[in-house]
Amino acid sequence: MIAGYFAGDGSPYVWCRLTIPGLDVVGSVRFLVDTGSDATILHPDAGIRMGCPFDRLTTPAEFVSAGGTHVNYRELAVIRFHDDESMQREFEIELYVGKPHPVTNGLDSLLGRDVLNEMEMEYAPRRGRLTLRSNEER
Repeated sequence: MIAGYFAGDGSPYVWCRLTIPGLDVVGSVRFLVDTGSDATILHPDAGIRMGCPFDRLTTPAEFVSAGGTHVNYRELAVIRFHDDESMQREFEIELYVGKPHPVTNGLDSLLGRDVLNEMEMEYAPRRGRLTLRSNEER
């Protein structure tokens, strides 16, 4: 079981290890759990912390959100979660990486339904409990 947590404002988060082989980038990322997002998105602040070479992003994809239309860049990635039994859960995904831009700077990276659909989630903010369990564990 993968443990997430609720921030002071009630937002649900989970930490993972993210590898983007095509960019030679590896690091820990805090993702906002977002069932409203179709895809997992690495926003610029996390990319900067990971040392992402934004100039090497070459495969654009347009995203429409409440803030308007934004271009992110598609990269193959591996997202790894550690559970409470020292096991790893790993998923190969198409990650969407945002380049630094005034509209998206400061936004949380999003763990979208592309990954969440492979999991079962317990979402109990009143009890302070957010857990993810891969479908393989059921």
